[in-house]
Amino acid sequence: GTFFDGTAVAGSSRDDLDDKLIDQFLRAVGGRYRPDDALLSRGLLVRAKGRLVPTIAGILTVGSDPQRFLPEARLRLLRYQGSARESGERSNVLSDVDTGGALREQILFARRTLRRWLGSAIRLGRGGRFRSTSLVPEEAWLEAIVNAAVHRSYSIGGDHTRVSLFADRLEVESPGRLPGLVRIETIRSTRFARNPRVARTVLELGFGRELGEGVDRMFEEMERAGLPDPVYRQGPASVTVTLLMDPMGARMLRLLPPGSERFVEYVIGVERVTTAEARELLGVSVNTARRYLTVLADAGYLRHESQSARDPQGYWRPVVGDPRAEGS
Repeated sequence: GTFFDGTAVAGSSRDDLDDKLIDQFLRAVGGRYRPDDALLSRGLLVRAKGRLVPTIAGILTVGSDPQRFLPEARLRLLRYQGSARESGERSNVLSDVDTGGALREQILFARRTLRRWLGSAIRLGRGGRFRSTSLVPEEAWLEAIVNAAVHRSYSIGGDHTRVSLFADRLEVESPGRLPGLVRIETIRSTRFARNPRVARTVLELGFGRELGEGVDRMFEEMERAGLPDPVYRQGPASVTVTLLMDPMGARMLRLLPPGSERFVEYVIGVERVTTAEARELLGVSVNTARRYLTVLADAGYLRHESQSARDPQGYWRPVVGDPRAEGS
């Protein structure tokens, strides 16, 4: 089929491609290709009027200065104080950086920047061990950024891919509506590449998955970290995916003794917890467990459901939402 990323870039030539990026690409694809043959076979170059001309995909993935031809092909990263965008005198932007270059360089820049910006949390990892990890799993936010860079509409001028970090969430917005037959309700299972040549090349360079597969992986990583599912929103000319951070666990840990991570992970993931379960998970006496449960209830994280203070059928129910999220 005809895809925009296979279009020859007017005014460009083979000299507008970066030899170092081409070498990286050739190492990634393996084999004994001659450079131009490899680029032609992947749709990064085309023959036009007897000469080799880069395509949109070629300029984006191995171009020496993609923004010369596609000025909107940039990635902007914003970090805000708090949970809302303020403007004018109340502007709460803490950091605002943007980057150009080929897509691989943009993705690597975003990864370095977000690793600095995102704090860490103690989470239950694979094999039942706690480990320090990003407030949002890196596998999830990196996949969101790669998806945005790869699957956005490059035919829409004047807009760039935008990553916004707030106190309670990370938003990744990409120009263009969902491609092809993809719908928000089927996005985990429907695979479609608006820019198949870009997608294949970025994948071969070690980033990303096909659209459906990559999105599904994001959902799995968020679930594994005990975080809410990614939230997709489609506007008139863009798609935004929001990855919610749940700072509730970190705040609960501050009210509990060291080593309480397993208890907190359990509380966040269940509908109810008994005093006996808390005693076992915290490794303390029944009275001490009840005291800590009361502390969490006083802070608004739990609610006691019982007929009386000593009701043996009583239990503690996690409060939906973080009572301390505002103004923290």
